[in-house]
Amino acid sequence: MEFNEMLSGVFEQVRNKPDLLKFLTELKQNNISYYIYFVATGNVKVVTSSDSYISMKSDRGLIKINSEASGCLTRIAAKRHFTHVTTFDQYCRELARAGVFKWVVDVNEVNRYYWSKDNQLLHTENIINPT
Repeated sequence: MEFNEMLSGVFEQVRNKPDLLKFLTELKQNNISYYIYFVATGNVKVVTSSDSYISMKSDRGLIKINSEASGCLTRIAAKRHFTHVTTFDQYCRELARAGVFKWVVDVNEVNRYYWSKDNQLLHTENIINPT
C-alpha cells in the first residue's frame, strides 16, 4: 500500500506543480515503464518494468469525451497546458473536447501518445520538449 500512496503523491504533485524532469526521474527510480491516463475518469494505470501494474482511482467527476476526435485540437490543448496557459483540469477538459480518451506516457522513450475512443493515435509529443 505504501508504494501506491507514494505513486499517488508523485502524480498529484505533477498535476499541481508540473516539474516533468523530477516526475520522470521518480518514475524511473521506481521502475515504471509507462502509464496510461484515462481522461474521462482521471484514473491511472501504471506498468512497471516487470510488467506488473497498479491502478489508481481518481476522486474527480466524469468528463464526457467527444466522439469526434481531432489531432489538431489535441495539439492545441497540449501546447496550452505545457506553456502554462491552462491548469491540469482545464487541460483534461480540452482534451475531452478534442476526443482524447487516454494518453500513454512511455517513461523510457520520454514520449506521450494521445489516443481516441476508437484507438486512433491523435498526437505524439516528447515529454521534455512538448510541441
